[in-house]
Amino acid sequence: MPHHLQPNREEPSMSSSRRSSKSGAQVPVTAWRSVAMAAALCVSIPGAAADLSYLQGLLDATPEGGWVQVNTTAFSSAWASPAEGGLSPGSYSNPATVVTAWSSMAWDSQRGQLQLWGGGHANYMGNEMYLWQGTDGTWTRGSLPTRMTQYGSTSTFFTVDDASPQSAHTYDNNLYVPVNDMFVTFGGAAFNSGGSFVVRGPDGKPVPAGPWMWDPRKADANKVGGVDGSGYLPQTLGGNMWTNQRGNWVGSGPGPSQIETATAYRTENGKDVIYVTSDSNASGWQSLYRYELGDVRAGEAGRFNRVGVSWYAPAFQSTAAIDSHNGLFVQTSAVSPNWAGLSVWDLNALPSDGAGSVVDCTFTFDQQSDRCLFDRYITLVDATGAAFEINRQHGIAFDEASGKFFLWDGRDRGTVWATEAEFTTDGALDTIWTVVELQSTTATQPDGDFSVNGIESGVLGKWLYVAELGAFIALDQFDNTTRDAAVWLYKPMTAPVPEPASAALLLAGAGVLVAWRRHKAAALR
Repeated sequence: MPHHLQPNREEPSMSSSRRSSKSGAQVPVTAWRSVAMAAALCVSIPGAAADLSYLQGLLDATPEGGWVQVNTTAFSSAWASPAEGGLSPGSYSNPATVVTAWSSMAWDSQRGQLQLWGGGHANYMGNEMYLWQGTDGTWTRGSLPTRMTQYGSTSTFFTVDDASPQSAHTYDNNLYVPVNDMFVTFGGAAFNSGGSFVVRGPDGKPVPAGPWMWDPRKADANKVGGVDGSGYLPQTLGGNMWTNQRGNWVGSGPGPSQIETATAYRTENGKDVIYVTSDSNASGWQSLYRYELGDVRAGEAGRFNRVGVSWYAPAFQSTAAIDSHNGLFVQTSAVSPNWAGLSVWDLNALPSDGAGSVVDCTFTFDQQSDRCLFDRYITLVDATGAAFEINRQHGIAFDEASGKFFLWDGRDRGTVWATEAEFTTDGALDTIWTVVELQSTTATQPDGDFSVNGIESGVLGKWLYVAELGAFIALDQFDNTTRDAAVWLYKPMTAPVPEPASAALLLAGAGVLVAWRRHKAAALR
């Protein structure tokens, strides 16, 4: 694309009435945290909320800025043996790679549990669901794996019943949608082809499938996710837990591929809405899509529309979160050396039909007439003004209470970084945000080495904010010695993280702050 030249070329301002992080009264974090926790409970479906007193007790005993391990059993304790319907030892049969192979998880706010699903490509063929229970810290299983069948002599495999998805690297593409009370996966690199989800068409050839939705109300450790007899033991019953949502929407659909892409969720007008990026031919220049779900169990169609394009910030193996205070979709952009910050789309200006419905955007390479949202590239700097580089390891999550993004990559174990949207005095989004390093206040913290044989698979979607707890939940890398992937909680500070400007003032002095920021902006453009 002709405009993909410089990450910080002059851009049109993003205008909307939002608070500026540089001025104005700040609501206490403790008040925001109480509001966020209450809102999270309101979004859940009717019924008794999960009892999270076990986790809350551990958090109460953990100092702010510290970590606590919360699982009481090992991840491997939930694996199914061949006698139970699990895979026999051999190629592509190690469930540990559900964690190690570019994976993600979702937080089920109704049941207080993590939903972990993945594997895929050249790592693991099993498509079973794993559940970690926040009520007591135990690892359990939500289903058994489905048998696979090869398409001719190709690398494409189908599930034997086409009633459940192939396992896949999921990157940051797993979510829980509370209004529908479902788990959603867009997949990524599916077993064994490394391509997108497929099922058999009428002529037996592969046709696109997904996104797939899994029903937690049907979870059963001793049933396969699809139909009767589709497991590795012929007598295994099926739970009919999965539904293929392909084509059950109005609009353009999800785009060509979700390999190395990202998702983020929010509720809009009482509906589950997912924002998901999509790429073509691993270009890095992704489009942004909005997926509004209907009533899935009733078969109601949703709306799936392309709403934005990448113009200033490419992304590979990225993660995303939504700033609900300012209406921003924020995605990591880890393409060194030119792009190692964040790409941001303003969700306050979605393409509309004028009657309140979001529609597919038009894209003509002319920003004055295009209806697509254009991203903005954000350079990150630390409090000294030194460049802070996002890498392909990072996970990102938004703290509803403090209004800040927290980043974790595990390279320095429990160290996390906080940043927030910054705006100029006229309300336009600033293209430089400051990152504050937050070292762990506890000696106990995750190992955080997210590499396998020198290949960095990343935190990605294994770092989430849990509003009901006012804390972050993380899944550590699988440990071959303990045969565990530890579950951790990170307790953020209730006292505000130093404002970016304040941190700089402590080091540079008030007299040079403005000059410093303008100098950095010029130097980084």
